[in-house]
Amino acid sequence: MSEIRGQKTPVQARRALLEQELNRWLPLLIAHEQPDKIILFGSYRSGQIGEWSDLDLVVIKRTQEPFLDRTRRVLNLLKPQVGVDVLVYTPEEFERLSQERAFIRREIVAKGKVIYEQKG
Repeated sequence: MSEIRGQKTPVQARRALLEQELNRWLPLLIAHEQPDKIILFGSYRSGQIGEWSDLDLVVIKRTQEPFLDRTRRVLNLLKPQVGVDVLVYTPEEFERLSQERAFIRREIVAKGKVIYEQKG
């Protein structure tokens, strides 16, 4: 479906909103979480965006904080205006899960896109 008289279709509007949110989140995550890596995966990454698409992110960082606490803290930081699935793993957790779980290997490692990686 194309734009009608300058108005965006629901999917075009959703794509623009997701892009706006991702652009707002990245500097926040980098400044406050100091991640080793951020990976984008899912429908936004693949370009298969629908009216109700969300953003799917993996944040890899060094931390001793329990999994649920770190995820909750990141969600509070982002204050999302769209649906988001954010998974915050340590490098060791992500490496182990990449080997143990087919979903992570197939959808995140193989199809995901690294949108930030710490230098050095």
